[in-house]
Amino acid sequence: MLPAGYIAHRIGDRVRVRIPERKGDSAYFTRVERDLSACERVMYVEANPLTASILLRYHGTNDDLRRDAISRGLFAITEMPPPVNPTLTAVAERIDQLDRFLQRSSNGSIDLLEVAFVGLIGASIVQVLRGQALGPASTLLAHAVAILALYRSRRIGR
Repeated sequence: MLPAGYIAHRIGDRVRVRIPERKGDSAYFTRVERDLSACERVMYVEANPLTASILLRYHGTNDDLRRDAISRGLFAITEMPPPVNPTLTAVAERIDQLDRFLQRSSNGSIDLLEVAFVGLIGASIVQVLRGQALGPASTLLAHAVAILALYRSRRIGR
């Protein structure tokens, strides 16, 4: 019987598959990398036995991936297990929806990260004007700088 895997997420042609029951099995994940690399729809594959995951650039549907994995005797894709932290997952999904809405509404010129950055800068200016420069203002500015660093790292990574 093939080990059960699930698609943890998919963005465009980037797919992450998790196979929890094979966690730590280096030989298995080496085989998965080798066998999936031979698949014509796979542009890139990287398996990690420590996280029990496979990262793919895959030019095909989820059903195509399911068929390719089964035909090579690697794994069977099942439904994703329920989230461990349903509250955090729900909040994250709502935040992602808001981010997509902002990007759509602004034709891609504004995202949630930029809104947070501008909001933190504005709040820190208000705190400085109130004479609270050391505590609240510096904390808000530190958070704004962290957002700026995240933005830069995402931009460089693209």
